[in-house]
Amino acid sequence: MNPIPLNLVFEDEISEMVMVKLAEESKKYFIANSYSEGGFGYIKKNIGGFNEAAKGCPFFVLTDLDTVECPLTLIDSWLGKSAHPNLIFRIAVREVEAWLLADVEGFSKYIGLSEANFRDNSEEIADPKAELLQLVKRCRIRKIKEDILPKNEFASVGPNYNGRLGEFVMKHWSVNRAMKRSDSLKRAMLHLSNFNVAYN
Repeated sequence: MNPIPLNLVFEDEISEMVMVKLAEESKKYFIANSYSEGGFGYIKKNIGGFNEAAKGCPFFVLTDLDTVECPLTLIDSWLGKSAHPNLIFRIAVREVEAWLLADVEGFSKYIGLSEANFRDNSEEIADPKAELLQLVKRCRIRKIKEDILPKNEFASVGPNYNGRLGEFVMKHWSVNRAMKRSDSLKRAMLHLSNFNVAYN
């Protein structure tokens, strides 16, 4: 079977790398184009256009749930109509960082911190990014701490936050392990694995 061209729409670099990893794991796709201007505002503003464009080529859209009550509420409020079958619109509960933390074995080994410090259900964490930063504070690997943790009160993350976590995603993150602790990740992966292009 020929690989399916897939357009990616995402909030940030970490989300992009996660999407690329999921596409690779499914063994069904090649990445055609990537779209992002940082944050969810760009996606929310243009989701109707992406839904329309999906008639010609599949689009994989990923955004964070953040403080919204549930994924369906977010999708309904943004899209306002039925998604085209070629629009793969998935929501990370509550942030894509929760999907990384769901691989307890992988992330604990990566930062050199005991698994006992991790929660068993990452989707129950109200602020996954803050949780990740707190875990890294206890890490004994100096370079990882320097890259991920903010240098001062004016920064929210470290100078190489995306690069360091991107390395983890591409080289160490196990989608199969993470799916056991993240239902939203499991649903996203199953959707990608079972997807077939709808032809008009």
